[in-house]
Amino acid sequence: MIETEKSVITALENSLSEIVGNKVFRWSVPSEYADDYPYIRVSELNNIDSDYRDNKATSGNVDIQIDFWTLNEPETIQNEINETMESLGYARTLVTPVFEEDTRALRKAMRYRIKKILKEDL
Repeated sequence: MIETEKSVITALENSLSEIVGNKVFRWSVPSEYADDYPYIRVSELNNIDSDYRDNKATSGNVDIQIDFWTLNEPETIQNEINETMESLGYARTLVTPVFEEDTRALRKAMRYRIKKILKEDL
């Protein structure tokens, strides 16, 4: 398996620190930050082997979902997330907005995929 979440979180923390501070979380948002907008959550969705040679995987596909919540217009955050992910080699595969009536916050789910080489072909 390929580890990608930690490197994605580090890159997002570096590129979005002026906007979200240190509120880039892995898997879940701590309850004490639930009303402290904006913030980001990073979760791996899928991590599968692909491209086989001699019955061994030579590459893998990883899908990552990045959710962010904001009370303001989402363009600045979503554009910075997208630029950061593209700089890491990810391709965007989905964007879904969800307006949360109870909190009046906008949540955007952004999904990305990357293909990583596990070993060089011989």
